[in-house]
Amino acid sequence: MKLIHSSKRSRIFLLFVIGLQMTILSQSQEVLSLNECYLAAETNYPLQAKKGLLNSQHELEQELLSIQRLPKFELGAQATYQSDVVSLPFSLPNMEIESPNQEQWKATFTASQLIYNGGLIDLQKNINKAESDAKQQEINVQFHQVKSQINQLYFSVLSVEQTKEILEKNIKQLQHKISETESRIKNGVAPENATESLQVKVLELQQKVTEINATRQQLVDKLGLVIGKNISSNTQLSIPNVFIAENQNTRPELALFDLQKEVITQNANLLSKKNFLKISAFGTAGVGNPGLNMLDNSMQEFYILGAKLQWSVFDWNANKKQRQTLAINKDIIDNQRTVFEWQQNITANAYVSEIEKYQMLLKSDAELIALHKRIVATASKQLKHDIITTADYTAEVNKLLAVEINQKEHAIQIALAKANYQVIMFK
Repeated sequence: MKLIHSSKRSRIFLLFVIGLQMTILSQSQEVLSLNECYLAAETNYPLQAKKGLLNSQHELEQELLSIQRLPKFELGAQATYQSDVVSLPFSLPNMEIESPNQEQWKATFTASQLIYNGGLIDLQKNINKAESDAKQQEINVQFHQVKSQINQLYFSVLSVEQTKEILEKNIKQLQHKISETESRIKNGVAPENATESLQVKVLELQQKVTEINATRQQLVDKLGLVIGKNISSNTQLSIPNVFIAENQNTRPELALFDLQKEVITQNANLLSKKNFLKISAFGTAGVGNPGLNMLDNSMQEFYILGAKLQWSVFDWNANKKQRQTLAINKDIIDNQRTVFEWQQNITANAYVSEIEKYQMLLKSDAELIALHKRIVATASKQLKHDIITTADYTAEVNKLLAVEINQKEHAIQIALAKANYQVIMFK
């Protein structure tokens, strides 16, 4: 019973150790997806800071426009010396009229309040918001261009990783074949130099693996800089499963075109009411010498209350011409949108053709690999019976290696073309 209990504890401990090792391995093996790269790049994109600045600027400009509705207060002071003053050209009997002083001064306080201006302030706010939204969208457009750069780097890393995996697999197979050949040399059924061709091939493949490691590190460093994230050597990039949706077009440029047209629309609304009636009230209080009574040469207090009305009746069709200019600007934006969509469709169709091409190549790759594997298996048997040399066997291994690399490359090219199609068509 004790032995059984001890054996059971040993198995439990072994399972615990294995589980712990697997947990540590899974924690050390970080997986990075293409979408995570997009999100990290968007967060760390330097122009993102500009969005906050634009928001602050927009809020301040809205506050400034709102201030126009508040009363305005002004202090004024004036002192003058006049070379001549008003005087009567005649004298009246038993009455002496004193002429105003040549030295005159006054100090005033004026308050004014806008009563009605046809809603111009609200229209100006609408223009300001539309302009701010367009500037924000311009940042989204600029970031969207970074996605293509991420795609190129991401799939380049995947490509070299897949090539490295195939090379290492072939190195192991060749090393196994070297061991078999060395046994045959010891048994005197193979010449002393029978493994040299295999050893040369192993060294060549190991050199390529070394080059690939260096290339991968360079690509990973560049990708890390673009997305603003330190990518460790243990990080594994996953091949994204991209599904292409049809009849959708959500590029940020299209939203930008709409926002630019909205700015023009709001400006046109402003122009349509720019010549409307404007009414304001004002009041001025002050003290001066003289005051309002020019014939009283003493310091006087005074005040003035009033209302002001403005209405531009005729402007030589300037307003109409400005609105026509805005309408032309809208047509220009529509033309830019048409050109953009035309170029977009050309590029998207090119990626669709590329996807179809690589899908066809993948089908033939599978057939080629199956055929070359049978050839290598036959060559392996022939090598054991000294029907062919190790150089002949290595040549067949090289052919299999080439088609295996092509298959992985074609699969990655399909994923890259799909990802690029997504970037071309969607936000």
